[in-house]
Amino acid sequence: ESLATLAKRYDCPIFHSLAELLESPIGKSMDGALVCTPHATHYAIGVELIQEAKRRYEEDEKNYKPLSVLMEKPMTTDVDEAIQLHTLLIERKEADKHKKDENDQRIGGGIGCFLVNHSANFRPQARAAHELIETGKLGDIRHVTAFFASPLSWIFDDLSNTGWNEKRGSMLGNGFAWGQQSHILSWIYHVAGVENLVPSKVFCHMTKSDKTGADVSHAATVICSNGATFSLSGTSLLPGNAHSDPPVAKRIEIKIFGTKGAVVYRGDDRDPSSGKLEWLRGDDEEEMGAVEVQCPDLGFEFEDLDQDGNGPASLQCFIDSCLGLDYYVGADCLTGLRSVQTIEAMYRSHVSGNCESVIDSTEES
Repeated sequence: ESLATLAKRYDCPIFHSLAELLESPIGKSMDGALVCTPHATHYAIGVELIQEAKRRYEEDEKNYKPLSVLMEKPMTTDVDEAIQLHTLLIERKEADKHKKDENDQRIGGGIGCFLVNHSANFRPQARAAHELIETGKLGDIRHVTAFFASPLSWIFDDLSNTGWNEKRGSMLGNGFAWGQQSHILSWIYHVAGVENLVPSKVFCHMTKSDKTGADVSHAATVICSNGATFSLSGTSLLPGNAHSDPPVAKRIEIKIFGTKGAVVYRGDDRDPSSGKLEWLRGDDEEEMGAVEVQCPDLGFEFEDLDQDGNGPASLQCFIDSCLGLDYYVGADCLTGLRSVQTIEAMYRSHVSGNCESVIDSTEES
């Protein structure tokens, strides 16, 4: 549909570039931006928005209007770009001479929030699992196993779906890893803590579509800087179609093991009754091996695909930031960076056939 048609349907103005928007009265007064453009464009748009926030801050440090950002996943498909976005946000935080309230959730220096739309991370189940680990209930995280199957072969076999299947820029590949496995990686890094699991080395093998060359399956081992490991498996070869009527569900299984216990979360994303968030206790001799269900009224839920109501929790958190309210940080820039670093190393490993070091600075690439 044309921009004119969409503008009429949604009763909103249209702009032909981000610069045109930012120079307009609407752009100068807007509270936030939701970036849902092709993956390869995320970095340039993100930088432009951060620069706009910087301009606002430098123009009036005490009374500026913060600019919040909700970026569609993955944050980028280029590890250097992801690192640079993270660096720019750190610079904005450190540049803010007036942000002294520890309860102020704004990044500062012109930025309100910078969230990545990994919608599963904002669900109550992810928050509960994160709290278990953050409060030490699992002890030190030592191992993670994760499996993700999607009925999406039709996407990765379709030559017309270039955004999902074609390599762009510095990408060594495109397909299931960027399009789907980024969900599960982000969930793991958020729940376990981005400081607890810092990816260091990756070995991966992928299988690809005969029609498009896009990756459709993979098996990977991730070694973290503290010696923790994960086993990561994913495929788009699950029979069916996630968008048919009725839709075929995606299948997810995540297990996180620590020195004092474990968390298990598995099910299909179309049937909440298919699974629960389980805490397997190992912190108390009398309760050793006991299973405690977390969020018992909710069952299994992963991606938030609901098109009705007020939208997913990730969007609601973004709106709360725009309104200056407290919000849950389910996926920030560092979480997005960890996912990009891991997936980029997976592609490099597949190409080289070797275990590859994760790039953690632009000087290494």
